[in-house]
Amino acid sequence: MQETATNAFVAGVLVGKPIFRAPGIVVHGGLDGDDREVAVIVRQAVTTDGQKLNFENIVRYADASGIQIVKEEEYVILATPEPKGIFRDLPWGSWRLEERLRHFQGVAKIVQRFHAIEVPVGTLSPKYIAVDEKLEPFFLGPRIAPRSGAFVPPETASERLIDLRSDVYSLGRLLHFVVAGEDPPREARDLPKLEELGSHPAGLVRIIRKATCRNPDDRYQFLDDFLADLSRYREHTDVGMAHPDVEDRNTGILSVVPDAPEKPESLDPADSEPSEKPQQQAAPLVLWSPLKIQRAFQAFGLALAFAGVAFLVTDYLDAHGSLKPLTPQDSNELSSFISEASLSESQPPVLFAHVDDSWELLSTESRQEEAEALFSMAKAHWGTRDGFIHRGKALVAQCWGDEVTVYGSLHGDSE
Repeated sequence: MQETATNAFVAGVLVGKPIFRAPGIVVHGGLDGDDREVAVIVRQAVTTDGQKLNFENIVRYADASGIQIVKEEEYVILATPEPKGIFRDLPWGSWRLEERLRHFQGVAKIVQRFHAIEVPVGTLSPKYIAVDEKLEPFFLGPRIAPRSGAFVPPETASERLIDLRSDVYSLGRLLHFVVAGEDPPREARDLPKLEELGSHPAGLVRIIRKATCRNPDDRYQFLDDFLADLSRYREHTDVGMAHPDVEDRNTGILSVVPDAPEKPESLDPADSEPSEKPQQQAAPLVLWSPLKIQRAFQAFGLALAFAGVAFLVTDYLDAHGSLKPLTPQDSNELSSFISEASLSESQPPVLFAHVDDSWELLSTESRQEEAEALFSMAKAHWGTRDGFIHRGKALVAQCWGDEVTVYGSLHGDSE
């Protein structure tokens, strides 16, 4: 069958423009007689036996791929959902790390379904993974992508071999893309150094390294082990694989280690003129006296600010009840800068979140953006934006009455 023209009718469906292509097939958007959006998957007239088999596998493995077959003909398959784009074109640059990892895990879960029936998926290139209107990933079937390029396992490229560990390699390369926001470079080493990822969390680098070893026996042997490490990547010494010649660089909670600030040029005191009174940034509120706090919250030395009055956490707890710690996953979803967080059991709840030293590396503007995003995420999860962010004994940000206030650095630095 020749490539289908836009606005033509095929199998009773009005066909739109091509939105997804793979070897031997073209996928269009379309509207059926009930005005339902569908994928129109068209097999090209000139295809290899392998491409023909892959077309037939779309129906055979529809459940694992995450699609529903509406109609099947010799050269055309109608299915839902309709692809709205491809995984490669998602807004990676504007998403926080945890959001990017969530979309990667969506792909990995599909691969898990294939592995549960002992079927390798094949090369996992972001150009051959579809996304729906909610930007959630789905597959059109196994082995849709060509066996070449940056994401193909070495044993598949050289010997045309493929097994479940080949998928682990390809997923590792896809994770490299998700973390870095660009295609991974060619890798010829048996044990990848991944120096280009040095600014990213060390746990993720180690996981990618173990997944993408050249020898399949050195990789994760099961996808479940890969995903188990990914779920706790912040514990970098316990996941993945280290490299003897590469030092873990980003071992904190930053998504990306920032570049070192430029040293300002020094001025000769004789040449400098007194400046106007500088705008002062709000100083951090610091607790100088010890806190006697319940055991569950002893690690948090908080000073709270509300209407210009400082309250101890114990006073708040006496008035509003106890605090409920959040899971590490919920804390990470709030912000990659959060190491611990708790919610009060009052209604509406109040958020208490702790950031590590890496907060001090952010500019004033970046701190404001992080705080705004964190409290907005809290409202989406628990219906409230009220809360406090602290580092050690210093309050660094708060949201009260829907107003976010960010205080100066712990050292009194002005930005």
